Parts: sequence; structure tokens; C-alpha cells
Amino acid sequence: MKKYILRYGVIGGLVSSLLGTLNWLLVAQTVGVGASQAVGYASIAFSLLCIPLGVRYFRDQENQGQVNFGQAFRIGLSITVIAGVVMAIHSVLFFAFQKEAFMEWQRKDLNPAELATFDEQLAQMPDFAFTPWFQGMVMFFMVFLIGLVINLISAMLLKRDRS
Repeated sequence: MKKYILRYGVIGGLVSSLLGTLNWLLVAQTVGVGASQAVGYASIAFSLLCIPLGVRYFRDQENQGQVNFGQAFRIGLSITVIAGVVMAIHSVLFFAFQKEAFMEWQRKDLNPAELATFDEQLAQMPDFAFTPWFQGMVMFFMVFLIGLVINLISAMLLKRDRS
């Protein structure tokens, strides 16, 4: 694996992990679930700006100013996978240590009717859905899907073929 791909992927994953932790510690406790989720998605998207930075680095530093769509897409996909793995590890650790606090936080602002609906939905979910490993997989796929969109846009905008 190319060193720059690993570097940009790890940076993206660490930025997302750091912003996710700050969201939990500073934002989530005061603004509630909906706003915290919005901040979380924005944090993931922001951290995945490492994709166009990695593609641009390859184009300008490694490949004489040239990159085609396929090369850019493969580089971006590799960065996305690495960032997703880092975030999955973060999610596994978070859920292993904060599961109870997280579940209580989701309930705290619900009225009795909403709480009954929430508890009914949780009761219908399989037990494995509450394991740290499953939560890590969910986070990986979430980062991967957001990264895929950013990757497609980056590959289209940054491609520069020899003409």
C-alpha cells in the first residue's frame, strides 16, 4: 500500500474519531439526539476531505500532474476504506465503554409516548445489534457510503489526463 494512501486514510479516520468524541463530550449532552447526529454526519464528511487531498497529492507530487478518473477513484476508495476501519475501531471502543450512557442519552428527551415507541423498536431488534462489533460495522459502512460520494465528486473534479 502506498504511504500517502495510508497517511490520508489514517488522518481522515482520526479526525472523524476526534470530532466524534468531542461531539459526544461537548455537543450531544446539551443539544439532543437530532442535532448531535447532524454534527456527527458533518464531522464524517469533513474528515473525508482527506480524499480529495490524497488524490491531489498523488496527482501533483507522484504522477507529474496527471490523474485519470480510475486512478483517482481507486486512491479515494482506498483512503475511504482506511478511514472507515479507523472509525469502526473507534465505534467498537465507544460502544464497549459507553453503551449504557449512550442508550440513556437517546431516551432522555423523549415524552412517554415516544419512549414507549422507542422501547418497542429496540425490543424488535436482534441482540447482536447492540454489540460493539456490530456497531463498528455500521459505522464502517456509514463512513464508506459518505466517502463513496465524496470520492466520486473528487475523482470527477481532480482528474487531469494528458491531452
